[in-house]
Amino acid sequence: MIEERTLTKVCPCCKQEKHLFDFAIRQSGERIGQPVAHCKVCNLEKQKARKARDPSIYRRVEWPSKLKNTYGITVDDYYSMLKAQGGGCAICSTKVPSQRKRKFADVEMFFVDHCHSTGKVRGLLCSRCNRGLGYFDDNPGRLEMAANYLKENTDE
Repeated sequence: MIEERTLTKVCPCCKQEKHLFDFAIRQSGERIGQPVAHCKVCNLEKQKARKARDPSIYRRVEWPSKLKNTYGITVDDYYSMLKAQGGGCAICSTKVPSQRKRKFADVEMFFVDHCHSTGKVRGLLCSRCNRGLGYFDDNPGRLEMAANYLKENTDE
């Protein structure tokens, strides 16, 4: 006889019994593959409250962690790259990282551009250049075709 696994769990915060889909699943550590303690809704509320109490937490804790875990660089590496690029975007040299505000960043930051297949960091880009490369799927051939199209169809 096959045992039926429980598909629900009680969140200790809101005290509601919820489906396991309402809980994040651990991605590392001893309990990998198991649901976290609090439901996604309660976790989000806890994070919002923590950021309200300490607005600098993104810059001090989350951003350095994201740089290390996602791109394999440190905050010092980031600022060294920015200095080597003359303090601006690696493509257009603008000193303005973005035209829009991000949720928890008090100061706008340049985007870390990286190769999606190898993970290698290429440089720091403004929002427009970063999105532009993304729209062209990081494909140099498509970018060349777009440049040729503009050259052929621009009135000057």
